[in-house]
Amino acid sequence: MKLADIFKFYIESKQYIVTAQTLRTNIGFFSNHIDPLFGSRDIGTLQYIEYQKFANSLLSRGLAPKTVKNIFLVLSGVYRFAVKNNWYHTTAPIDYVDFPKFDNRRYFTIDVNLQKSYIRAILNYDEPIYKDIFLFLLHGRRLNEVLDLKWEFVDLNEKILYLPAKQNKSKKNLSFMLTDRLIEVLKYYRLQAYIKQGTPFISGYVFVNPNTNNRFYDIRKAWQRLLNRAALPKIRIHDIRHLVATYSINELELPIEKVSHALGHSDIKVTQGYINPKPQNAKQVIDCIFDSV
Repeated sequence: MKLADIFKFYIESKQYIVTAQTLRTNIGFFSNHIDPLFGSRDIGTLQYIEYQKFANSLLSRGLAPKTVKNIFLVLSGVYRFAVKNNWYHTTAPIDYVDFPKFDNRRYFTIDVNLQKSYIRAILNYDEPIYKDIFLFLLHGRRLNEVLDLKWEFVDLNEKILYLPAKQNKSKKNLSFMLTDRLIEVLKYYRLQAYIKQGTPFISGYVFVNPNTNNRFYDIRKAWQRLLNRAALPKIRIHDIRHLVATYSINELELPIEKVSHALGHSDIKVTQGYINPKPQNAKQVIDCIFDSV
């Protein structure tokens, strides 16, 4: 069978298992990188050397090692799917591909005073709807978790936000206590939904684009307006999440276990990647040893 045909069946099988964002990412990786070279090939004819050259080519074009590895994870999924369906019967050649070692830590090296400026800019932003989406992001949520959020996962009586496994990257059912700021925001949107739907049993997306009456898909222009208004250097929307992690761990020195839960990480090791070791730490440790004796 052709690799592209197997990928089509593979994506269909994942439709109700992984998040919509994961599906979009996998389809993008396959369409942009894999399909042009290998899509029309029979899966049984593809060899290790072709995949190694493919990996080397992606790296030479400037793609980050982590991105290249993620592209090959899509291929791994396709091969596993083919094996399950008896369309492939030997060791996958991609298992032999070598990748360069890379540092997977999340470096967010913005000065702490500038970090505070970004937080203040979000808290003080006054553009309707967008200000509340950015506030949600400042709670450690991923963009698609916020844009995909529906009323069925918000319990304002118990002040709890639920993120089902299918709608978050950790693939686990998560729950978070809502802050007072978010409760006030959600009460406002619940009232608007009640007026519009004419029933207390409201449904649908929490944040609805007033221009399309549907989900928001791209808020980058609004984010750029916020940065421009506050005269702040450009960072990505996803960097709000990195900002929350970095500031909480390194400046506020909050327990990493709590920060990990707030971010919804599946493994605390992911959160540990945000730790920025301070040079004075070594001195403090040794001083404590000397002082103790």
